[in-house]
Formats: sequence, structure tokens, C-alpha cells
Amino acid sequence: MKFPEAFYVSGSKVEPCRESRDEALDDPRGLLLMWEPPNPKLTYIMGMDTAEGITGWTRAIRTDNQKKTDNGAIEIFAVDALEEKLWTTDLKGRRVPEIDPTTDRQKIHYRDVQVAEYFAPCDAVEIARVANTLGRIYAGKDEDQCQLIWEAWPGCGMMATQELLRLGYGNLWHWEYITDVAEETNRLGWWSSRESMKLLWYRARRHLMQSNALIRSKWLKSEYANAEIDLDKMRARAAYGYHDDLFMAANLCFWGGHKWDMNPERTSDIVTSVPHIDYQRYAPVLGESIPSFQDWRSTVTDFWDES
Repeated sequence: MKFPEAFYVSGSKVEPCRESRDEALDDPRGLLLMWEPPNPKLTYIMGMDTAEGITGWTRAIRTDNQKKTDNGAIEIFAVDALEEKLWTTDLKGRRVPEIDPTTDRQKIHYRDVQVAEYFAPCDAVEIARVANTLGRIYAGKDEDQCQLIWEAWPGCGMMATQELLRLGYGNLWHWEYITDVAEETNRLGWWSSRESMKLLWYRARRHLMQSNALIRSKWLKSEYANAEIDLDKMRARAAYGYHDDLFMAANLCFWGGHKWDMNPERTSDIVTSVPHIDYQRYAPVLGESIPSFQDWRSTVTDFWDES
């Protein structure tokens, strides 16, 4: 397989691209870029960012002026598909396996792997139709369709939601209440707000900085490289003249693929417990007979000193 293979997406079919490789990769809008064929043994997650786009857009009528138009974007990752064994160096300078003290086995670093990408300045309905096709191709362990997470609200994402339901796409990510735990609701898709987008960026940034994702697309890498921080909203955004559609779709993949919430990340650090005194247990209870406050205070503080 070439790297990447380019395909046309037409209805429910995917056909090989008839253009030259250089022409296709110079402007891949409207083409499916595939780095790996689907594998029924893997779990896939599909992220989609919708846009107002150009209704009726096709690759046959593309122009350079349309490159400024926001794209609808789809990213597909195989979740934890790459297993890398971790090694360390002993006192003699030898390379030895790094052992997990909990399992007493060699540690393994799992990474998400990018397998496919699609972007085009099409509207929300058209990108939903493409997602319907690609999600069924990359069904993986889910057999029928891989899970899809997309920006459903506010904006044109509602149109994509309606189209997905009309097409019978059932494996849709449900919005979670983002409190101390992630509780699934009956709302479909990602609901964007100031806080949710900030948290999405914080989590995705850590995911990338810890090398937890293998990104193969130079277009996705370019968007990440040219992103800038919005100091008002405290999240990444596209720098002037660039897009952020691909990295938004990828960030959603990372979130949906790992069931993130607001709980602190667990570490392997050993925490030494310290004695804990439940002072509330020593407070007077209703009906307890105590001669005076001074007597109660003396009794309790003496006990604290002994502890």
C-alpha cells in the first residue's frame, strides 16, 4: 500500500483515486487518505468537525480561492493500537526491561495510531454522509460501525446529527456531564462551550506531549504546528491564514477514545499514608452531659496530645 493511499468517496462506495499521486497529495481536499486498511481486531474512533462549507461542493469544481473556506474534517484513529515495550538502563549500563511494580511485568506504552483522514469545504450534511461510509468501513471490533464523536452543538453540527440519524448511524458518542466524574447523558455529540473546549484542549495537549498518538498526516501536523493560544478562551485556535478543523477532529478522537473525565490522572508514585485524626468524632453529641466547656476542652486536647 502506498503512503498514504488516496480514494474517492462516492455515496456508500470508496474508489481508488485516478489522479496522479503528486496532484492528489498537493491538494487532497475531497479525498480519503488511508494509511492502513481496516482491521477487525482493532478498536477505532472517528472524530468529525463540521463547517458551514459550500453546499454542493465537489472536488471537480475546486478552486484555490476555496482553500480559505473552513473544511468539514474527519479523523480516524485506532485506539491504543501501537504497543511499545519500555526499557531502562541498570547500574552497569545494560539495557533492561522497565518493570511495572504492580504487575511485575515489563511496562508497555500504548499509542493511538492515525489510519485515515478526510477534509473538504463541504457542508455539515455532506460530511455526515462521508462519515457514515467511513465509520462502517472502519468498524473494527464494533463490527457494524466505529464510534463517532463530533461537535453537535452549537452551529451546523445539528444538521450533521439529523443526517446521521436519517442514515441509521447508531454508534454515536453521547455528551457527558463534566463534573468530578463523566456521566453519560441522552444528548448526542460534543456540546461546545467555553469550559468544555478549554478542557478538551488541555487533555489533548497532554495526550500529544506524552507521545500517546502516532500522527501520520502532514496536514494535521501542520495545523497543530501553526496553532496559537487564545489567551481569552485559554485554548488553541488556528493562526491567521490556517485552519483548525483537522486538529479539532483529532482532539475529539482522543477524548472519545479514552473516556476522559476531570478526575486526576493516576500515577505509579508510592504515597505514604499518615495518621489521620477524625476530630469530628470527639465533638460533643446531642444529649451528652458535660459539666462545662472547659472540662470538655481539657479532655479532648489531652487525647490529641496523646495521639
